[in-house]
Amino acid sequence: MRRLNLILLAIAAIALAVMLKRVDWPSLALSFSRGWRYLPVLLIPYGVTSLCWTVSWRLLLIDTYRGSSLGRLFFVRLGGESLNQLTPTASLGGEPFKASCLYSCGVAWQDATVSLLVHKALMVLSLVCYIFLGIALIPVAMPSLSPRLALSCCLGALLLATAGASFVVVQRRSPCTSLIRTLRRWGMCPAFLGSREAELATLDSALRNFYREHGGAGCLALLVFLVGWLFQAAEVYLIFSLLGHPIGFGTALCLDALSQLIAGLGFMVPASIGVQDGGNIMLSLGFNMGPTLGAGFSILRRFREAFWLLLGLVVVACEKKGTRLKEDSKAGAAGKGGG
Repeated sequence: MRRLNLILLAIAAIALAVMLKRVDWPSLALSFSRGWRYLPVLLIPYGVTSLCWTVSWRLLLIDTYRGSSLGRLFFVRLGGESLNQLTPTASLGGEPFKASCLYSCGVAWQDATVSLLVHKALMVLSLVCYIFLGIALIPVAMPSLSPRLALSCCLGALLLATAGASFVVVQRRSPCTSLIRTLRRWGMCPAFLGSREAELATLDSALRNFYREHGGAGCLALLVFLVGWLFQAAEVYLIFSLLGHPIGFGTALCLDALSQLIAGLGFMVPASIGVQDGGNIMLSLGFNMGPTLGAGFSILRRFREAFWLLLGLVVVACEKKGTRLKEDSKAGAAGKGGG
């Protein structure tokens, strides 16, 4: 996994370096100097997006979450997403962190895992819906866009749609026990996995029960997810206003949807470094805005990402410190009891 990430990162970095040679940096610096005082406003849309996605996650927990507030769930999700983006684990590195935080709030590990698996599937499905919405608006927002680019976007969206639908189908068909049986048939099942077959069977059962009994909650969570994506489009609208090149909301939605498509296809690279940035410049060229605006768009979006990722890492550090203190206090109490 690490070697593959390094190879993909190197390819993306080379492509990005070639594109950046065409950027008019003095002009871009002038645009930044005019709008820098409004940069804090740029942090707001993603904050609302993250809140929507937290509400979506909360809907999947049904009546099992006993945490102190929605705010705690917001920060737990923020910390987990920082780990997802910054670790070379194909956007899955933060899910154990989220599960452990839920478990510390009194949620059974099966319920916590089910909520995370379903939420991840809904994220992909909502992203696909958002991308297809952006593609559908292309003839209205950007009638001069190359048909070849639109066709490429459709093919990429279909690839993501296939992955998302497959993820949901697999979740409904006892994925854990099926995996163990397959590995045993091939003589490759690790002992630690086989010893937990009964526990994993309960997880499979919990997944099936969720899809059978709580489909309405899943649909509502998907709808809330989509609302969150719309605030991402508002962020793009704001970014181009700060760059002194206002665009319509429909164009902003198209641009963001295609940008999310490129970033989604580059999920193997931590934070989509190089992939997302090069893709933004390519899209800017495709939308007849030039490479300079594409570079500015990418830089301002990275500024927003850096703020929220850093805040998420602070949450992770605080959670780990709190867990360590609890363990130390328990150990001290046990020591006193033994004495």
